[in-house]
Amino acid sequence: MDNKKKPEPKPYTRYKSSRLGSKKPLKKDEGRRRRASSSSLGDIEAPQPVDGSYHRKKPRRWGKRIGLALLLLLLSLLVFAGISYWRLDRVVKESNAKVPADVRQTLASAPGGVSSAPENILFLGSDQRPGENSRADTILLMRVNGQTKTISQLSIPRDTLADIPGYGEDKINAAYAWGGPALMIKSVEALTGLPIHHYIELNFSGFPSIVDSLGGVDIDVPSAIDSQYPQGYDWTQVHFDQGLQHMSGDRALVYVRVRYSDNDFQRMGRQQQFMEALQKKINSPFNLARMPLLAPDMIGNVTTDISTNELMRLGWVKFRTPSDRNRKFVMVGTGRDIGGISYVVLDDDANQALLRDFLAG
Repeated sequence: MDNKKKPEPKPYTRYKSSRLGSKKPLKKDEGRRRRASSSSLGDIEAPQPVDGSYHRKKPRRWGKRIGLALLLLLLSLLVFAGISYWRLDRVVKESNAKVPADVRQTLASAPGGVSSAPENILFLGSDQRPGENSRADTILLMRVNGQTKTISQLSIPRDTLADIPGYGEDKINAAYAWGGPALMIKSVEALTGLPIHHYIELNFSGFPSIVDSLGGVDIDVPSAIDSQYPQGYDWTQVHFDQGLQHMSGDRALVYVRVRYSDNDFQRMGRQQQFMEALQKKINSPFNLARMPLLAPDMIGNVTTDISTNELMRLGWVKFRTPSDRNRKFVMVGTGRDIGGISYVVLDDDANQALLRDFLAG
């Protein structure tokens, strides 16, 4: 009798399956290999037990975190913009409050926003030397056209022989001494035949702080300058080398005002050159971002009727204006001695053609 025990039958049998439905027992270790190969595939998940003993992986929340960060950034920018506008608006309103009542009555009504119609802005640089009346040392008419993206500057010599309403013929800058900015506005309108919609007045005593707050200006001096410059009751010698120079506020003030090394027409050219350099510095991305901090130094030294919103529109027009659309004009005239006093006598025909070109932009 054979004492060998027969193998006990297994409670289950593994089969190979096929589409034909045939079932064949698996060969030895074949099931083990299949389990190993299936576990190595990353895209096949093991079935989860019904009792939930396995925990599912938590979904990543990077999308929510990024969205929250962007929302906080947007809110911060809105708060910063609101505070910036409030600071700027407060300083501008203080500047608006300094405008004399007769100036507001004299200014022409603007035809619309600067982006929809051209506006004429009179810029005056005024000062008062010891023992003298206040006077307009710089007279610049600026025409801003947001539709054509053009900014035109017309310089008027301060010694221009002009008809001053109510006073007769004299140097045009005498209008400021006799009747302030309101009479100056009327005199410029009578001289050019153009309405003045806004005015900006800068006292030269605040000039250096404006330039310094912007970090100075870069000006390309066309030719060397050696001249005398008044300092209070005294005079001092000043010199400028030819070429590109970085100027502080005090240095730039001397550059735009010195006049005894050349004539008044060259001086007006320097003033226009400075205005362009100043506008370029104001519209730099760095200074635009700092404008809430710069506003007290800049607007605080200026008197103007222009509101905060209109100033922002003007800045936007300037930002969009290409360099070749910044045009500069100087009224045409010749120096003449009349009764022992030096005047600039204008050429009427030449200036009529110049004004047509000025308006064409």
